[in-house]
Amino acid sequence: MQVIVISESLIIRRGIVQILSEEKYISSIKESHLYTDIYKEDYDLILIDLNKNNKQYLYDLEHLKKTTNTKVMVLDFYEDRTLFSKCMKSGIDGYILANIDSEDIGYAVKQLYRGKKYYDAELIENYIFKGENEDIEELTKREQEVLIYIAKGKTNIEISKELYITEHTVKKHTSNIFAKLNLKDRMQAALYAYNKGLVQF
Repeated sequence: MQVIVISESLIIRRGIVQILSEEKYISSIKESHLYTDIYKEDYDLILIDLNKNNKQYLYDLEHLKKTTNTKVMVLDFYEDRTLFSKCMKSGIDGYILANIDSEDIGYAVKQLYRGKKYYDAELIENYIFKGENEDIEELTKREQEVLIYIAKGKTNIEISKELYITEHTVKKHTSNIFAKLNLKDRMQAALYAYNKGLVQF
């Protein structure tokens, strides 16, 4: 796994590099203070320090996510919930706060290496999608049922069997849910359902 750590702070970069250098699954790890270096090579993971002064680079990261297989993890020093919300909607793979323990940084990166996502638990608990179309009341009763099953990790086929409807109908309901709530994937749907109290993890 090829990794680059990007931050304006030398101390932050060196600290994270030192922690991750002990992980055997990481073949190479570089550091940079230039945010434009996300395009320098084809990295497997970009761990980037974002804040209110440089969050314009989030658009570059979103473009990178759409056009490559690169995973992105954001480091946030200010618990910026607006930034977190934007990152979630952009499909960012991981989001950690600066107060994270060193061993947890390694764990978070390993989760991404395994194809999973990792988000700070406290931010998830307080995360609520906002917007005129992001209201659970916008969904029909059947769509709410489908949303709950999605949040429980059920596949479309499994949902169709649970609700006695066709898989095609499940897909149609899922598309409607994503459109009404402005969601991009099943992970965001699960987090939405969790924050609305529809399910418990």
